[in-house]
Amino acid sequence: MPPRVLLTSVFKPFAVDDLYSRRTSIVELFHNQLTQYQGVFSLRTSDDSYGIHAIGRNLGIPCTVLDFPTRQRFIREIEKGYDYVGISSIVQNFQKVKWMVEQIRKISPKSKIIVGGFCAAVPDLQKILDVDYVCVGEGISFMRGLLGLPQEFEFKNPDVRTDFRELMGVPLFGIPKAPQIIVGVGCSYGCDFCCPSHFFGRRHIRFFTSGKALFQEIERVSKKFGLNQISLIGDDNFLLDLDRAEELRRCVVKSGRIFNLLLFGSADKVVEFGVERLAEMGASVLWLGRESRFSSYPKNRGIDMKALVEELRRYGIKTILSSILLLDGHTKENIRQDIDEHLACRPVFSQFAHYAPLPRTPLWERMRTEGRLLDGIPWEDMHAFDEPWFYHPHFTAREARAVQEEAYRQDFQELGPCWARVIDVEYESWNCLKDSGKAHLRARADFFARQMWKHKILLAAMDYLAPTERMRDIIGSVRHRVEKSFGRIYPLQKAAARGLFVTGRLRQWRNRLWGDVRQPPTRMTHYRGD
Repeated sequence: MPPRVLLTSVFKPFAVDDLYSRRTSIVELFHNQLTQYQGVFSLRTSDDSYGIHAIGRNLGIPCTVLDFPTRQRFIREIEKGYDYVGISSIVQNFQKVKWMVEQIRKISPKSKIIVGGFCAAVPDLQKILDVDYVCVGEGISFMRGLLGLPQEFEFKNPDVRTDFRELMGVPLFGIPKAPQIIVGVGCSYGCDFCCPSHFFGRRHIRFFTSGKALFQEIERVSKKFGLNQISLIGDDNFLLDLDRAEELRRCVVKSGRIFNLLLFGSADKVVEFGVERLAEMGASVLWLGRESRFSSYPKNRGIDMKALVEELRRYGIKTILSSILLLDGHTKENIRQDIDEHLACRPVFSQFAHYAPLPRTPLWERMRTEGRLLDGIPWEDMHAFDEPWFYHPHFTAREARAVQEEAYRQDFQELGPCWARVIDVEYESWNCLKDSGKAHLRARADFFARQMWKHKILLAAMDYLAPTERMRDIIGSVRHRVEKSFGRIYPLQKAAARGLFVTGRLRQWRNRLWGDVRQPPTRMTHYRGD
């Protein structure tokens, strides 16, 4: 009889000030890192804990995966007496891991406990917590080896997803879930701050080794979930394997289908592969690490980031542009110049993350050696979207936090709401591609054109909700161009926009009274091992 295995994320609630969490630790990718300062315009989502789902789906024996339980729900589950309990966590949830380990030891003392995820990188973790195993690196192979299963396996993608939970105050009940495909893990570039690169030993581990196999999975999940919007996750630099990307592009073009793929890539590989081919492959959102004009990472050398982002816009690819604050060379004067250069690229989404020394990265080792890590800072406070936990020669912790907040607010005020930026890119791309000599690119333009009736509603609602005249001008400019090409807004569309205005105002009112934290749903999945 195979061993009974439970894999679990840490418990909720999140984003509360207590022993286990911090108010700034919001468990939403967009609302925490990209759009949190945009208020009612912020993109509200929740995601499955894809790492433990990948392990559970690929063990080859029955396995239970528990996403975001309450403490009470976690207790009920471990009372069943599993042989192995694996806890996946980031460093910032260390205290939650500690509590969960203590409960397992009390309630199910015979269970073997494994800690994985970036929390496994905490120095001397096995001496601090009463755990049996610590998994650093790729978890499927680790767990298969631990359970005495063959190391060779053919990767099976679990049905994980992004839930779109709210749009301008409107709960999105019944809206299709956007599927995710775990294409691999890690990156071989080894930037000094990058946890994923060094956690996986500076290896680019591909779960899908061919573009054809990946295309078949894209088709499968698109049919199952009823959406062509798909995230390629886990792989922090998808274009490191250019042959795989090219084979995927050929499969997509041959199929005649339009997909909207979110993926991660480095600027050098985007340039090498080519933006037009990236669009033909189906790229819709690209996470791009700009980092800083004061950084010297090889991936960005000699690349005009502004020109690259502009070219991506012309092909309908929305950029998530990530910059680093508090590099050693940043001063109070030049850091604002760096932020201005980021904003001049006109990204659709912006991330301004503090330089973040975390365990197992060269940055952590360097700052530890230099004596720059501040003493007594809890793991819960070590995240890149609050105050830094290291000494910087030109910024106090509070000054650094203020600069980060200022960068996000400047992004919102100067570039407008993210939804207006999305529409602006799709309109610009439609205008550029509608007369393309390539049928697949013309089909991409046609797809954008079919979205404009919805975009007119969103633009009118944003116009009503705009907090400043300057922002109203930004939205109005996009709205004018869209309505000039696709006709004035109809009365029914205007009524829908006014409805969004009302729900948006109600959401703003609720946020002022009770805050805007949304907890992720609890989800239990049983994998049969087939």
